[in-house]
Amino acid sequence: MESLRGLISSPASAYDELVTGQKSIRYHWQGILSVIRSLPGGLSERVESARRQLEESGATVNLLDDRGAPRWTFDPLPFVIAPDEWSALEAGLIQRAHLLDAMLADLYGPQHLLKEHLLPPMLVHANQHFLRPVQVTDGKAPERHLANYAVDLVRLGDGRWYVLADHTEVPSGIGYAIEMRRVLARSLPEAFRSVPIRHLRPFIDRWHDSLQAMAPAAVAQPNMAVLTPGSLSATYFEHVYLSRLLGVPLVEGGDLVARDGQVSIKTLAGLRPVHVLLRRLNSAFADPLELRADSALGVTGMVEATRNGRIALANALGSGLVETPALIPFLDRLSQRLLGHGLDLPSLDVWWLGEPSALTFALANLDLMIVRPCLGADREPIVVGMLEPPDRKALEERIRAQPGQFVAQYPMTPSLTPKWDGQTLAPSAVVLRAFVVADGDSYRVLPGGLAREPIGDTALRSLGRLNGTLKDVWVLAEDAADVQVPPMRRFHQLAVERGSADLQSRVADNLFWLGRYIERLDNDARLLRTTAIRVAQGTMGPRDMVELRLLGRLLEQANLMDHTTALAAPDSAAFQQGLATVVADDRGLATVLDAIQRLAATMRDRFSADMTTAAGPLMSEVRHRLLAARGNLDPLLDALDEIVRFVATLSGLAQENMTRGTGWRFLDLGRRLERAQHVLNSALTPFIQSPIDWEAAMRLALELCDSTITYRTRYLGQLQPAPVLDLVVLDDSNPRALMFQLHTINGHLAYLARASHVRVPSLPTSLEKDFEATVRQFAGDEQAWRHEGLALAMLRDVVSDADQRLDQLSEAITRAYFSHVPAAQAVGSFGG
Repeated sequence: MESLRGLISSPASAYDELVTGQKSIRYHWQGILSVIRSLPGGLSERVESARRQLEESGATVNLLDDRGAPRWTFDPLPFVIAPDEWSALEAGLIQRAHLLDAMLADLYGPQHLLKEHLLPPMLVHANQHFLRPVQVTDGKAPERHLANYAVDLVRLGDGRWYVLADHTEVPSGIGYAIEMRRVLARSLPEAFRSVPIRHLRPFIDRWHDSLQAMAPAAVAQPNMAVLTPGSLSATYFEHVYLSRLLGVPLVEGGDLVARDGQVSIKTLAGLRPVHVLLRRLNSAFADPLELRADSALGVTGMVEATRNGRIALANALGSGLVETPALIPFLDRLSQRLLGHGLDLPSLDVWWLGEPSALTFALANLDLMIVRPCLGADREPIVVGMLEPPDRKALEERIRAQPGQFVAQYPMTPSLTPKWDGQTLAPSAVVLRAFVVADGDSYRVLPGGLAREPIGDTALRSLGRLNGTLKDVWVLAEDAADVQVPPMRRFHQLAVERGSADLQSRVADNLFWLGRYIERLDNDARLLRTTAIRVAQGTMGPRDMVELRLLGRLLEQANLMDHTTALAAPDSAAFQQGLATVVADDRGLATVLDAIQRLAATMRDRFSADMTTAAGPLMSEVRHRLLAARGNLDPLLDALDEIVRFVATLSGLAQENMTRGTGWRFLDLGRRLERAQHVLNSALTPFIQSPIDWEAAMRLALELCDSTITYRTRYLGQLQPAPVLDLVVLDDSNPRALMFQLHTINGHLAYLARASHVRVPSLPTSLEKDFEATVRQFAGDEQAWRHEGLALAMLRDVVSDADQRLDQLSEAITRAYFSHVPAAQAVGSFGG
C-alpha cells in the first residue's frame, strides 16, 4: 500500500509504537497493517462510513448544538497492544485501584494516614473535592468507595508506561470506547476476522453484576439506574449509552426523591425504590441540603440515604478527592502502608510545592517546568517557558504566596503511534485511557480503551475531557484461552408486567410536549406550504387572492408572519418577501425546531437507534436546508416538503417501534391534542369569517387537513359546507378529523387512568353532539345557513367551547401526571 511506504520516521526522543529501533514493524502491528494493505477500495471509504455512523449515533456531537463543530474526531487506525504488555498494565492498574479505594476509605473514615503524618493535612482539608458531610462518623461507610475508575497513561522514551492522571469522580470514556469498537467492527470487519482481538462484552456483563452486588444486603432484587446531570452534559451521549448497555433506566435528580432515608424514582404509578446509582453527576451537586445549596441537579437527602446504607453510589460521594496530582509524590509510600508493597505502575515525577524542598527545586528550574493548580477546580497546565516576562513574574508571585496550591513537573514526550491523516499514515502522540471496575473483592480492567492524541502544547492539557482525535484500543489475545465466558447468572423470579406506569413524570412530560411540538411543526409546515404554492405559481386570480388573505391571517395567528405583512396584499412584494423570510430565528418555525431538538436530546434513552438518527442528523439536515432557503420561495417549498417527510418518518418510527405503553401514550396524546387544536384554530377559523369567503374556507379546510383527495372521491369535487365539515370534524375514520383526535384522546386518558390509578376527566360526549347539531344546520336549507346566521353562530360557539376544553385538558394532564399539583379551588366570598 502506497501510504505505508510513505510513513514518516518518528523523532528519536519519542518511543515509536509501530517501528523498532531496527526499523522493523513490531509484531503486534503487523496484522492490522496487512488488512489495510489488502483493502480493495482503500481506507478512505471505511473512514467515511465509520464517521457517518458515529455522527448518526450522536457520539461525536452534542444534539443541543448541531451548528457547532464536532467535539472529537475519529481515527480508524486502532492502537494495538501486545498480550504480555497488557498483562503487566492490567496488574498495575488493579493495584492502583485498590490503593485509591483504600485511601478514600481512610480519608473519609478514621484518617490514619493523616494521624501518622503520611499525608499533609492540607491536601485533604484544603481540597475542593473533600466533602466533610460525607465523612463517616456515625453512619455506615460504603463497602467500596471506588467502583469504577479511569486512568490516563503515557509511554516515555524509555519504553515504560507511566500514569499521567487518575479519574475517580465521574470517569468518562468507557461508553465512547465501546461505541467506537462497534462502529469499527462494522466498517472494518476484515480486521476482526483476521486479528485476534479481545472482546469487550464479557466485561460489560461482569460490570452489571458487580453494580448489582453493591446493593444493600437485605435487597434480593435491587433496582439500578444511571444518574445524569441532564442533556446539557458534554458526555450525555455516554450516559444514555451506558443505561442501554447495562439495561437500567437513566434518571436525573428531578426524577428522584428521598423519603424516610430511601431514594426512589418518581413514576406515574408512585415511588419506586432505587438501590444502586451509577453516578455521572459531580458529588458536590448530589444533595442541595448537605452539599451545594445552589444545586438543582441533585436530590435532597441523598447524603443521608448513603449514610444509612439504603443506597449505594458508584462512585461514592467525594471520590474526586484522590484525583489531585498533589497526591502523586506520596502514592508509593502510601502503597507500602496500605497494600504492603510499592507501586508496580509508576507515576510521572511530580513535585508538590507545599513542601519547602520541592518549592526550592521548582523555583530554581521554573523555566523548564510545567506548573498546575492542584486543589481547586482549575487544573489546566501552565508551560512556564512560553510565558511573557510579566506573566512569568506574576506566576512566581502566586506560587510563593500559596505554594501548596500548585504542583510542578517536567514536560514529557509521549510515544508516537500511526494515525490516518486522510491520505497516508503519519505519526502522532498518544495518551492511553484505561478503565477499571470493581469485580467481587478485586477489580477488572476493560481489555481495550481509548487512545487520544493530545491537543495543544502539552499532554497535560484538557485532562479528563474527550476532545481531539480518539481511536479504539485493541488488546490482542494470546490464543483462544484468553476468551472469557461470564459465569452463569442466577435468575430471580419477576412478576410479568404489561402496560405498567413506571415511567418517570419528567419523561412523560417531555414525551407529551415532544408530541405536541412534532405535530405543531407538521401543521406549520403544511400551512406555509399551502401559502407558498399559491404565491410561487405567479399570476393570481380572484380565488387565489381570497385564499391568500385567509392564509395570511392564519400565518399571523401561528406566529409565522408579522401583523403588517399578513395584512399586505397577497400579490405585493411585502407579502411575498415576508413569506420567503419566514424562517427567521424569531419566528415560530425555528422556535418549534429548537424545542423538538431540545426535547429529543433529553429522550435519547427512550428512543431506538433509528429514532435517534431521525431526531438528530436528519433533523439537523432539515434545519440547514430551511436556513439555506431563506429569501427564495422554490428552495423554501423543497425544505417544507422535507419537513413534512421528516415528521412522517419520525411518526412512523414511533408508531412501529414503540411499545404501546405509557410513554407512547403520552407522545401520541400530545400529538392528538395539538392536531385537534389545529383543526379548530386553522382549518375551521376561515369558516367563522364572513360567508363570502366560505368557498375558499372549504378548500383550505380540506387542504390543511390533508383530506382533499378523500372529499373529491366521495363527492366528485362539489363543495358544500356540510360534507366538508363532516369530513374534517365528524368523520372518525379520517385520521386528521377532529373527532378522530377526541376519541383517541379519551382512549389514552382511560388507559392512563387504569395504569397509573390517576384519573383525568375525559372530554365530554356533549362536544360531539354539539358538532353534529351544527353540521345538521349546514345540511339544511341554504337560505337558513347562508343568510340567517344561526349555523355560523353555532359553529363559532362550539369551536370556542372545544378549544377552551382542550386548553383545560392540557392543564389537567400537567397537574395530574407531571407537576402533581391539585386543581385550583375557588374560594367563595363571605357576606356581612
